[in-house]
Amino acid sequence: MLLLLFAVPAHAVVFNLAGPPDPVKIGSEVALNLLILNPGAEAASLTVPEVFSAELSDGTQRWVVELRAPAMGGLVGVDAGGFAVREYVFTLPEDARNRLVLAVESPVVAKVALEVQAIAPIAAARPPLTNFAPQRTAEASIKRAFAGRFGAHDPIYIIYGNEDRGAKFQFSFKYRILGADAKLGERVPALRRLYFGYTQRSLWDIDADSSPFYDTSYLPELMFESQNVLDADSPGGFKWMGYQAGLRHESNGRSGPTSRSMNTVYFRPGVAFGRFDSWHVILAPRISHYISDLSNNPDIKRYRGNVEMQAILGYDDGPSLVLTSRLGRDGDKGSLQADLNIPVKFDRMFDFATYVLVQYWQGYGESLLDYNVESSAVRIGFSLVR
Repeated sequence: MLLLLFAVPAHAVVFNLAGPPDPVKIGSEVALNLLILNPGAEAASLTVPEVFSAELSDGTQRWVVELRAPAMGGLVGVDAGGFAVREYVFTLPEDARNRLVLAVESPVVAKVALEVQAIAPIAAARPPLTNFAPQRTAEASIKRAFAGRFGAHDPIYIIYGNEDRGAKFQFSFKYRILGADAKLGERVPALRRLYFGYTQRSLWDIDADSSPFYDTSYLPELMFESQNVLDADSPGGFKWMGYQAGLRHESNGRSGPTSRSMNTVYFRPGVAFGRFDSWHVILAPRISHYISDLSNNPDIKRYRGNVEMQAILGYDDGPSLVLTSRLGRDGDKGSLQADLNIPVKFDRMFDFATYVLVQYWQGYGESLLDYNVESSAVRIGFSLVR
C-alpha cells in the first residue's frame, strides 16, 4: 500500500496519495489516487498540481520520477465533510528493484516505501490454451473504459416555463482520449489533454399532444484544453485559468428545408478576478470561425457573429450568475442568456446535491432551427452540473 500524507494546517483540507496495495511490476505505470479530504464545516476550493517530481531510492541508486495527472490538475471543489479524487501516474524505472523509498519534496515533504514485484522463475512448459481471448474482469473492463476519463463539460440541466415549447434540457460530457498507460502520451505529453466532447440541447413541447420535441442540437467536438489555474490562492486580482481550442460540429439532425448545420473552429481562454473561496468573476470568451458550407443557414453569421462572451459572478461553491451573450456581425442581432444557480442539498432522504436553476433567454436562435427568430423565455428547474 502506497500512502502519502500531505502535512497541512488543521483548518485546511487533508491530502492522501494512495497507490496499489500489491507490489508493482518492473517498468510499469504506477497509478496513484490523490484523495482530498475536507473535515471542515465549510466547502473548500483549491488547486491541485498537474505535475510534480519525486525521487525513488533503493539505498544506493536514485531515480527522479514525475507524478502526472492524466486528467489534469486544476481547481477542485470539496464539500464540507466530503472528499474528491484525482488520479496521478508515474513510470517505474526498468532497473528499479526490491524495496524502494519514494520521497516527495514539493508541494510537501513525504517519504513512503514501495515494493517491486520479484521476477518470477521461468515456468515449465504448459499445454496450449484452448481459449486465446485474454480474460478481463468486469471491474477491470469498466476501469479501462471509464475511470479517470469522463468529466464535466457544459452544464447539465432540465428546466420548464409556461411559454411555447416550455421544457428545455441539456446533457454534456467530455472524454479524455488517451488513457493513463498510453505510450503515445508518454512520448508527447500534450496529447493527454486531447478530449472528445459532446453536448445535446433540446426544446421540448411537453404541453402539446404527444409531447413532441420541437428541435434538438447535437454538438460533438474534438478539443485540446489546458486549465491550470495560476495563483489560485492569491487574495485578488487577475488569474489566468487556461484555455480550450477545438473543432465543433453543430446540427439539428434533420434533412430538407428544416436542416441546420455548421462547423466551426474556436479558441476559448479564461481569466478570473478575486478569490475562488469568496466572491470572484470569471470571463471566458469563445472566438469562432466558420469553416463549412452554410447553405442550410447561409446568414447565420449575422445572428450569431464570431464571438460568444461568458461572464460568471459567483461565491465559492455558493450561488452564481452566468451571463452568456452573442452579438451578430452587423451589431443589431444577438442573444443574452442569464443562468442563476442556487445550490441545494437533500440531506436526510436522498443525500443528493444539485442546483436550482432559473434561466432567462432573450434574443435570436434559442434553437438552431429558429436561428433567425427572436424569442424570450423564463424557465426554472434543476441543474446537475453548472
